[in-house]
Amino acid sequence: MKIFLLVMLIVAGFIWLKPREELPKEFPHFVTADLRGNVVTEKIFYGKITAIILWTNSQPCLDVLKDLNAVAEDLPPHCQILGLIGDKNFDAAQIESFSPIVQLKVNDDFAPILTKVKAVPTAIFVDRHGNLIEPPKLVPNAKFILRELKLLTEKDSPKFKTLHSLHEKFF
Repeated sequence: MKIFLLVMLIVAGFIWLKPREELPKEFPHFVTADLRGNVVTEKIFYGKITAIILWTNSQPCLDVLKDLNAVAEDLPPHCQILGLIGDKNFDAAQIESFSPIVQLKVNDDFAPILTKVKAVPTAIFVDRHGNLIEPPKLVPNAKFILRELKLLTEKDSPKFKTLHSLHEKFF
C-alpha cells in the first residue's frame, strides 16, 4: 500500500510540475483570404480591438454566428469581430447570408495559436497592435463577445486599466 501511494504521489507530481504550453504573445502573422476572395493579413487588427471567433459547422458555432447580427450593431468604437473558419466543409453563401462579420479562411499561418484552442466556438481577443490580450475563451453566446469588447474599451473597467497599463510599459 505504501508503494502504491508513493507511486501515485510521484505521478501526481509529474503531472502538476509539467510545464504549461505557452501562448504566443501576439497573433501570428498571416496571409489569407476572406469569403469574397480579398487578401487579408494581420494588418486588419491595426487600430482596433478585435474579437476573432474560431468556429466550425457545429450547431453551437452556427448559433453564435447567427446571433452576431444583433451584437454587431452595438460594437464599441474601434472594435471589430472577425470569423475564422476552422472547417473546410462550409457553405460560403449560407454563412454570408446570416453573418455580418468578415470571415477568414484558416491556413497553416494560424497554427501557433490554433493548436492551443481546445473547443469551439472560441474567441481570441487581440489589441490594436496584434498582441493577444488574454488566453482564448470559449464563447457561450454572442452577447459574451460584446460584453468582453466593452470591458476592454470602457475606461473604468479593470480590463481596460490592465490593457492600458501593459501598453504604457511595453509600447
